[in-house]
Amino acid sequence: MRHKIPAHPAKRHRRHTRNYRPGASPGSLEWAKGEEITHAPLPEISLLRYRKEGKVEERHDVAIVDCKAPEADTADVIWLHLQGLPTPGQLRILGETFGLHPLALEDVLHQEARAKIEVYDHHQFIVLNHVHQTDENTLVIDQINFFSGKNYLISISENRNDMFEPVRQRIRDMGKICTYGADYLLYALIDAIVDNGFPLLEKLGDELEALEDEILDDPSREARNRIHYARRKLVLMRRAWWPQREVIAELMRDDGRFLSDTTRIYMRDCYDHCVIVIDFIETFREMAYSLLDTYLSAVSQRMNDIMKALTIIATIFLPLMFITGLYGMNFDTSSPWNMPELHWPFGYLYILGIMAIIVTGMLAYFRHKRWL
Repeated sequence: MRHKIPAHPAKRHRRHTRNYRPGASPGSLEWAKGEEITHAPLPEISLLRYRKEGKVEERHDVAIVDCKAPEADTADVIWLHLQGLPTPGQLRILGETFGLHPLALEDVLHQEARAKIEVYDHHQFIVLNHVHQTDENTLVIDQINFFSGKNYLISISENRNDMFEPVRQRIRDMGKICTYGADYLLYALIDAIVDNGFPLLEKLGDELEALEDEILDDPSREARNRIHYARRKLVLMRRAWWPQREVIAELMRDDGRFLSDTTRIYMRDCYDHCVIVIDFIETFREMAYSLLDTYLSAVSQRMNDIMKALTIIATIFLPLMFITGLYGMNFDTSSPWNMPELHWPFGYLYILGIMAIIVTGMLAYFRHKRWL
């Protein structure tokens, strides 16, 4: 599942559509008509095996057919990571090798499942969302799938950029992660997904604060559009993060089949981080809504200032128009009841002086009333 919010809403695009073929049996692994043509390149597959004794084995560009399920009684931990979407054939081989449930494999293929956790006999299937921002200021939500067993972990990410390299480096350095099992590895990957939300929210918070200052200075149409873009980003982030909190809470309620007591303590810290992220999202949503109110108030105030200036100008010119209209009338200059000013040699300057006095007096009166 991949959602985008570009700089211009008219260019909004979704890469995936629902691929379910009507009438297909549950768990069927097949593309919808035409989907195989638009499928991305084959995923990059890496295999990492480590044990408590300190031995780490890492392989890249591994073929699916070469991946073997670990023995049930082995102390090794196997982490198989697929960077990119696998094909139906690759998923079938993966399911047959590790005994994965067909319904879970179907969710991986169609990439339309919300964040969730499903527990099966020998493994659990976890779907999480990685929210990140591209260089084009586009918000992207990538689905990340986990198959967690007793001594193995399979992770599948649709994004071509690997976000788990820091965890992989910790394993190479024989950190604490190597002293625990596959459940702790699952926690480390989930924690990486959760912690990636903090830089994104920090950047979004800075954008909202800068946008607030811009609105107070100049409530332009571009500022209004950016408010709507920010609100849409926060809506998608909220849609992605709320289910993830429930998934992590469900992992903490594990009965011990897939999660040890030690790992459950660390998962509780991951849950706290997820709650903090959601609190930030809710705070920024309220801030975005208040920014829209601020924008409307600023636009209204600007309109009031414009109307006020135009009203003052019209009020000043009203008596001037009366005077010019009065002296612009055509009368018989030979009549004794005619305007005597028409015969004065300085009548024009006299009328201009009267107009200047009227304008000065009205401006002084407006300032006294604090209308200016």
